[in-house]
Amino acid sequence: MAEVGYSVPKVSGEPSPDTASANRVSVTLWEAGQPREVEAYEGESLMVALKRAGLPLLAVCGGQGACGTCKVAFPPEWADRLSAPEKRELRLLTHLKSVEGERLSCRITLSAALVGLEVDACE
Repeated sequence: MAEVGYSVPKVSGEPSPDTASANRVSVTLWEAGQPREVEAYEGESLMVALKRAGLPLLAVCGGQGACGTCKVAFPPEWADRLSAPEKRELRLLTHLKSVEGERLSCRITLSAALVGLEVDACE
């Protein structure tokens, strides 16, 4: 039987050469009511930044927006500033019975417009 594989994004404590020259984006991760600054860069997905910071997101599908294991929540003021989710993400969030303000972190591309972003780890 052939194995089904997928590509998992490289995640380490050091930025990749692509992100090393990119502009930093400040992201605050809230875990159990405590804020923590996360190293993040323009052009990378929020999921990659959160995994590099040690958040235990499974990201089973490797960041393809197909599994829902990288779901995070945003305060209302940030949820309104994110780009609208695409149909595929909306279908998956509906299937997962997500509440308003929850998104897949793999579908959020960090940019200068998201400097200061606050995100809550979903339990």
